[in-house]
Amino acid sequence: MKILRIVAIVAAVLVLGLVAIGIFAPGKYDVKRDTLIKAPISTVFYNATHFSEFPKWSPWQELDPNMKVTLEGTDGTLGAKYSWQGNDKAGAGSMTVTAIEANKTLEQDLHFVKPFESTSHTYMNFEETDGGVKVVWGMTGENNFVSKIICTLMGGMDGMVGKDYEKGLKKLKEICESAPVYAVKEIDWAEKNCLSKREVLKFESMSAFFGQHYPAMYAEVAKAGAEPGIPLAVYYDYDEAKGQCDVAAAVPFSGKAASSKTYATLNLPAGKAYQIDYYGPYNEQMKKPYEAMDAKLKELGKTNPELVIEEYISDPMAEPDSTKWYTKIYFFVK
Repeated sequence: MKILRIVAIVAAVLVLGLVAIGIFAPGKYDVKRDTLIKAPISTVFYNATHFSEFPKWSPWQELDPNMKVTLEGTDGTLGAKYSWQGNDKAGAGSMTVTAIEANKTLEQDLHFVKPFESTSHTYMNFEETDGGVKVVWGMTGENNFVSKIICTLMGGMDGMVGKDYEKGLKKLKEICESAPVYAVKEIDWAEKNCLSKREVLKFESMSAFFGQHYPAMYAEVAKAGAEPGIPLAVYYDYDEAKGQCDVAAAVPFSGKAASSKTYATLNLPAGKAYQIDYYGPYNEQMKKPYEAMDAKLKELGKTNPELVIEEYISDPMAEPDSTKWYTKIYFFVK
């Protein structure tokens, strides 16, 4: 009986201790870590704020490499949502962008569904310094009675999350510092006369459109006895919301004049332009040089390009390695 009485007293003390933790332990938390990344701020901001890049540096991705992920909204913008459904270790939940300011800050609502339900506020702040970009990654929130007990027994929220944030920032740093540097330069664009075909297209129709008309235009230029140049895509408007663009496929010609009953003649006059070089496939990766160009033009106080041109230096038919495809991108701004 004495032993039972001792066990009961110990159990009571433990229960009272847990209750005291639930009542008196700090409810609010603010866990944060920082790192210095030696890379252009446009590169850092893009990789940190786009859900398409998050699995590459997420400290939790390895918990379940096969987790199911869904994206809603326009990636890298207000309202974009990343949801995941993983194994017991990865759990399930979602992140929604609640505030974003280019090259400065990102805020998200983090909602866990499994292994237990909770809601937190996460943030990332970006600051350019002489040594690179200082990135601060943090999470704030408030624990309820039960979660205060759990967190305290597990070393507190800082002990639970802090090391993961350090691991994630280390991976982000490695990715950004090894990424290509997209240098923007001002150039003199030489006048070009082209045969062209202009249409408003859905994004998914663009590849077939170019594939159909480039060979035909090359044949027309050759038929006229003129010298064909490097193929161009001339963008007059690009609407992410509608998933479509107003674009012309164009093939420059020189020497003799070229005309066609099928294709219009397009004159691209000489002038100043900003150029950026891109090596890689024609997919989501192409957003990165565009992000770098946008950041540079904002820095220069220039916005709303009148025209954007992609010049396809490499021939994908002759170069099977898509990482070596070379595209020059030109922005014509006021």
